[in-house]
Amino acid sequence: MGPFDRLKESLGQYSRAPIGIVPTPLQAMRRLSRHFGRPVYFKRDDLAGLALGGSKIRILRFTAGDAVARGADTFVAGGYAQSNHPAQVAAAGAALGIPTHVVLDVTKGYEPQGNVLLLDLAGARVRFTSAGSYEGVLAACRRLADHLARAGRRPQIMTQTHESRVLSAVAYAEAFVELAGQCEAVGVCEADVVVGSGGPTCAGLLLGAVAAGRRCRVFGVPPRGRGEGAREQVKGFAAAAAAALGVDAVPQESDIALLADGSGVYGEVDRETIAALRFVAAQEGVYLDPVYTGHAMAALLRRGGPSSNGRPLVFVQTGGAPTVFAYERELASRRILHHAFVAPRIDRAARPSPRARGTEFKTTRRSRRRRIRREVYR
Repeated sequence: MGPFDRLKESLGQYSRAPIGIVPTPLQAMRRLSRHFGRPVYFKRDDLAGLALGGSKIRILRFTAGDAVARGADTFVAGGYAQSNHPAQVAAAGAALGIPTHVVLDVTKGYEPQGNVLLLDLAGARVRFTSAGSYEGVLAACRRLADHLARAGRRPQIMTQTHESRVLSAVAYAEAFVELAGQCEAVGVCEADVVVGSGGPTCAGLLLGAVAAGRRCRVFGVPPRGRGEGAREQVKGFAAAAAAALGVDAVPQESDIALLADGSGVYGEVDRETIAALRFVAAQEGVYLDPVYTGHAMAALLRRGGPSSNGRPLVFVQTGGAPTVFAYERELASRRILHHAFVAPRIDRAARPSPRARGTEFKTTRRSRRRRIRREVYR
């Protein structure tokens, strides 16, 4: 049995939570194909069927499935305020009937929209911290899990543990198996696969590509601020996933290809990323996110794509569209922003709300005019 057949067989041993929609589509991008001068396809993991889609849904099929199999009755997740992961964990918990507790770091800003709004709608119980790092967020998650355990719950931390990241790589090894079958169905035998990742997602795709005989080349694009140690992470998680699956297909150093160095500050968006995000939306009506997929597309546009001799390009659209709403000032055109400042805003606070817990808002005409004036000239 070859490594690829072994990979497909070994994937069957894992528990999966009954969430999301897989396989996700492989969609031809006709206008982008003309731009790049070769066939371009998007692997639409943003259409994974839960919480507006995204790579975390595919991963949560494995991590949540493992947690439930271990007897967990509570999920604990954490991240920065607009992280995709906590919102998708909350949605997975809602779909499975498992309460979710979330720790949000607000040091990079906080607005009650985008992913913050989504996880609140899904019923997550939110705590806030100013740790300023993933290590600090994970420490807060551990303290919260200990508190829940003392209260008699069986919590499972879903964020940034070594076990969850290895399972993430396993999930994307399965994604490569899925992708290989879809490529074969449309007559694509070899391709360049590009993903906005410098960690387990890229590692899993790379493991699948190596097991399949290296006919596809995987290119990772670490997000800004996540470039340091990215090559080692990809290699390490690919090796760990290969060991977990019992597959003799460990990627070599020469197999690891990154299209950007991941320099900068995590969460900050540059002009190239804004231009790439707006370009893809205007060309294909597909919305990338400012942190991962938009940054990856910017790297592709800057380089014209990896050298390929006309080989098809598969861009893994890992989702993250809710994040767009938290970057409206960076992404919106000047005309849209100008009108937002000069046009009167709807004074929703002056209206009785069915969610106001029985309290009616009483606002005089004069105070209402003052509020509108403040909004216009703020």
